[in-house]
Amino acid sequence: MSYPPNNYSQYPQAPPPQGYYSSQPYPPASYPAAAYPPHTGASPPPSAGGAPGYLPQHQSPPQQFQQQPQQPPYQQPPYAPPQNQHYPPPQQYQHHHHQQQQQQPYQQAPYRPTGNGVTPPPLPASQYPPAAQGQGHYPPQPSAYGAPPGSGYGHAPAAPVPMPPSLGYDPDQRAPGDASKEADALRNAMKGWGTDEAALINVLAKPDPLQMALIRHTYTERIGRNLEKDIRSETSGDLETTLVSLATGPLGQDIAYLRDALSGIGTDEVAITDVLLGRSNADVRAIKYAYVGKYSKALVDDIRSDLSGKTEKFFVMLLNAVRPERATYFDQASVDHDVRELHLATQAKTGTDEVGVSAVFLGASDAKLVAISQAFEAKYHTSLENVVRKEFTGHLEKALLTLLKRAQDPFKFDVDTMLSVVPIDKSPDMKRLIYWVVRLHWNPPYLLQIKNALTQRTGSDFGRRLRAAIPPGDVQNAVMKVWT
Repeated sequence: MSYPPNNYSQYPQAPPPQGYYSSQPYPPASYPAAAYPPHTGASPPPSAGGAPGYLPQHQSPPQQFQQQPQQPPYQQPPYAPPQNQHYPPPQQYQHHHHQQQQQQPYQQAPYRPTGNGVTPPPLPASQYPPAAQGQGHYPPQPSAYGAPPGSGYGHAPAAPVPMPPSLGYDPDQRAPGDASKEADALRNAMKGWGTDEAALINVLAKPDPLQMALIRHTYTERIGRNLEKDIRSETSGDLETTLVSLATGPLGQDIAYLRDALSGIGTDEVAITDVLLGRSNADVRAIKYAYVGKYSKALVDDIRSDLSGKTEKFFVMLLNAVRPERATYFDQASVDHDVRELHLATQAKTGTDEVGVSAVFLGASDAKLVAISQAFEAKYHTSLENVVRKEFTGHLEKALLTLLKRAQDPFKFDVDTMLSVVPIDKSPDMKRLIYWVVRLHWNPPYLLQIKNALTQRTGSDFGRRLRAAIPPGDVQNAVMKVWT
């Protein structure tokens, strides 16, 4: 490979995976809000009239509420980066256009730690903001395993600043440099008789999202062929799934996983939840635009045709991508109002108002959802999680619990997910296993934290458990190359 190994030893704390909300404020100066697709907003800005849930702009937010964990903290030691293992400094990828005349050597681009209805038509490429303005990053990582994100109420800004798309979610963005060596190696591995699977794995397993975008672009420009189509024609089964997930980048991986979940007989509801829940508005929009661009059908239409009832309504609401950004201001009055609404929609009546509960969950930022959960338990002496489990069943129950648990502790949620994806006592769902391993690998510092947490949880190297779950062969080699 033509890029040097990563070195994260001089920077603090790794970021979480792409597109998730976090409690730490995103620095507004690092990207221009106006450059992003229009944000419709999930709630009105603070008004002078003091509408419920908001204070006038000239007032200060109340200080009486301090978020505490809804339940006792998870009884494991706090997880933090290994000693001497830290983050890279903020550096910006430069956006290289097709007309670029000079290319620099293809190098490992540093990871930068930062911010997570009716489907509109895909945006023209020109409407995506250029990478040089700081778009396409990892959101910041919660400080410790087991600590709920959010530190209280957000401040009332003049206008909420939307999060940018995560790294790899702008289809026009790619790393600088020259990937001709990688493009040639991929073509040589697939032309003629037979396929050199080991060569494909070696080239595809380690590039970051923007480097992979450069490789795809170079392959098309230099070879005159489509990399994804060539891989699909030369491989099959789980190896095809793994290599295509790598080659298409995190955005391509998401839409392919969704398409597979919504195709054929039956619906993979777990896959839909894995991809769409807990994502930033910008990433949900990117997923919608990429989906309709590739498959010529709106994602919301496929959701409507495969889901039904209140679950369908929940995901249609989610795909509007107007959930409040993480720094959106809220006050105690709005929390109390939502707590009453949840009680009236569940325990206070016969039956359950599923749409009403969904509206509260999707109308709250992660920090506010945590505050609602704490206030609900304090007032009604039962946890919001228990109420959801009692009042809901099936896919909608799992979706609501996923939103709540991701809001409370996204890192612990991902650790728990990996433990369920690689069970000890039964064969894994290989598609889901591949999805999660590849998804986590797009952010190497965060993957390292996940692996360390899994080692502490299981008392052994989780990689051995992962290897044992996959039959020996090319698929095992590919997955383990990505994991390590």
